[in-house]
Amino acid sequence: MLSVFPPADARACDVRVDDPGVIFPLEKMDRLALCLMAPIVNDYTTHRIVPFYSTPISKTVYDFMLDHMALSSALARKLGLVEYRITRLGPAAFHGDDNEGSEGVITLLYRDTTRRVYHMKGHHHGKIIPQITGEAVILLNYHVKAGADGREQVETRIASYSRIDNPVIAALVKVFQPFLRSAVNDKLAQGFLAVHSLGELMAADPEQVYRQAEAALDTDKADMEALRVLLLPALRKM
Repeated sequence: MLSVFPPADARACDVRVDDPGVIFPLEKMDRLALCLMAPIVNDYTTHRIVPFYSTPISKTVYDFMLDHMALSSALARKLGLVEYRITRLGPAAFHGDDNEGSEGVITLLYRDTTRRVYHMKGHHHGKIIPQITGEAVILLNYHVKAGADGREQVETRIASYSRIDNPVIAALVKVFQPFLRSAVNDKLAQGFLAVHSLGELMAADPEQVYRQAEAALDTDKADMEALRVLLLPALRKM
């Protein structure tokens, strides 16, 4: 059978991971996703693995918050956890704006029961450098574990790769490590870490979280009802 991609193009879409601690589900991902990932992962400007952290909510709620990033950001903003805003662009795409000069499009490339792979494309307007553009790939690995109290919680690890378009700026980021690299990677992870912070509040005071969700003007009513159903067991214990 003839390949849709010429041999050179096919090789260009091969993702090469040089960190044994990062395992992408490459064999399960479609060609378009691999071609988006390859230039970033193969020639990254920054790369970081966030150590595993535990979120004290059920995986059902955790998956829901990841699936409804616009609702998660509205809740996190209402509760004073973050300043960024996420709006849905389509079934698997979102627009993010952190109100600090960074914004872009986040696209879910792949998901299964324990992994998610995202592609980000965006730009940052700074005071010193007028504009930085680039792309990133984020891998979430997560699984269920029992907490110290025996209740279900979710353990997550984030791996991120970013590639800055301007080669001069990319070189500066690589040279002036770890400060600049940390700043870039913190931007990439903040939305997912906010879901963790939100989960901690849900576990501690689900009623407060739901009240704030009801008061948020930019939340979808259908999403709100779905969240209420998920939180109902916890709310009944209050």
